[in-house]
Amino acid sequence: MRLSFRKESFVGLDLGHHTIKAAQVERFGGQWKVTRFGTIATPPDSIRDGVVVDVEAAGEAIKQLLRETHITASTANIAVSGGTVVVRVVRIPKMPEATLRKSIKYEASRYVPSSVEDSYIEFEIVGEAGEGQMDVLIVASPKELVESRIRACKHAGLHVEVVDVEAFAAYRSLIEADPDEPWATKTIAVVDIGDSGTNMSVVKSGVFSMTRTIPQGGHMFTEALRSYFKLSDEDAEQGKSQLDVTELIMDGPPKENPPLRVIQPHLDDLIREIRRSLNYYQSQQTDGSKEKGVSYVLLSGGGAKMHGLADYVGHKLALETRSAGVFDSPIFVNAANDNEHGVDIAVASGLAMRSAGLAA
Repeated sequence: MRLSFRKESFVGLDLGHHTIKAAQVERFGGQWKVTRFGTIATPPDSIRDGVVVDVEAAGEAIKQLLRETHITASTANIAVSGGTVVVRVVRIPKMPEATLRKSIKYEASRYVPSSVEDSYIEFEIVGEAGEGQMDVLIVASPKELVESRIRACKHAGLHVEVVDVEAFAAYRSLIEADPDEPWATKTIAVVDIGDSGTNMSVVKSGVFSMTRTIPQGGHMFTEALRSYFKLSDEDAEQGKSQLDVTELIMDGPPKENPPLRVIQPHLDDLIREIRRSLNYYQSQQTDGSKEKGVSYVLLSGGGAKMHGLADYVGHKLALETRSAGVFDSPIFVNAANDNEHGVDIAVASGLAMRSAGLAA
């Protein structure tokens, strides 16, 4: 038996290819208080395809981020994402959970692209599907992807309590946290636009029906501006932050705005991939429900900070769309009392919430 009189402190860590984000969250009556949060640049080439290849460099960056944000956590919750991470609802013969746990590797082997022996596999029984069938949510991730992130945290002096999926964490902070959120019973697409890729999930009445990773992310727009106008990365990023893409859908003759014209084809490529995913989801709906398609699109992540992006995406998809940050919700309190919307810390906040009073 272990006795402890010190309250364990947790931090949600979002380890991205271009930035690392941290957040601490506390339950505050009926609200959530983000007490500390911050971002630091990921050391160049320290994370590739989601795997931390330079554990020391990434670990030192995490240490620095914690110092700068005055986070004194001893334990971290982290997440995985990317094309090698499988999140899928499958229909299988009904069986007890104990039996399924014994056979889960066999069931998952049909959907996991790599060896199941080299993957961590978890599942959750979603519900019965009739005729002796049941729906099961299967999540699988390569062990190296998980373990490399744990090693980076260990180098920073952190014990890892939970390894989650980024899409789950974003949904937790943006939708699930608010019991009065009307979207919780609808079919929505949560599109988290990161630096190097975009995680897109379709969630129907709180159940993840589809998750995929799109290789285009926010850095694609920065790189297009940097290359075309021969700018530094810093100047290109600053220029991108000043653009307003609603100009691309305004009535009347198009305004002359070369930077917007440079990023427009890349933006349209991203939207085309989102549309393909939505169409695929709708084509797979065979349960006879009236609402087969997505009725709402929620944008999050650092890439969603671009002015007018939600309007442009909604116009192209013909769907109601908005960018959402954790501080846009009335149940979140920003302890820093600044003007941040928290668009880019949805994942980190959702991870921190795992240990602050909201069940997984």
